[in-house]
Amino acid sequence: MPEGDTVWLVAKRLHDALAGRDLTRTDFRVPSLATTDLTDRSVLEVVARGKHLLTRIEGGLTVHSHLRMDGRWHLHRPGQRWTGGPGWQVRVVLSND
Repeated sequence: MPEGDTVWLVAKRLHDALAGRDLTRTDFRVPSLATTDLTDRSVLEVVARGKHLLTRIEGGLTVHSHLRMDGRWHLHRPGQRWTGGPGWQVRVVLSND
């Protein structure tokens, strides 16, 4: 189970990769959010609050995620193949340049 230091490290890595950049693609694979499009919005910050990850997006929006028992975020360079397991397990994709 991810603990506080693990969640903090994930938040830092995501912040370094996303903050200050515009999203070029968003793909929410949760039915209630499937039509959500945050393309061209800037990521302001990614922070850890307890075991929660909060990705702050311009316009007052926040993508809230929780790693639960075995969740994780993966960082991939543009064009790099997904290697994190079955694609059906992916819940959200956030892309930038």
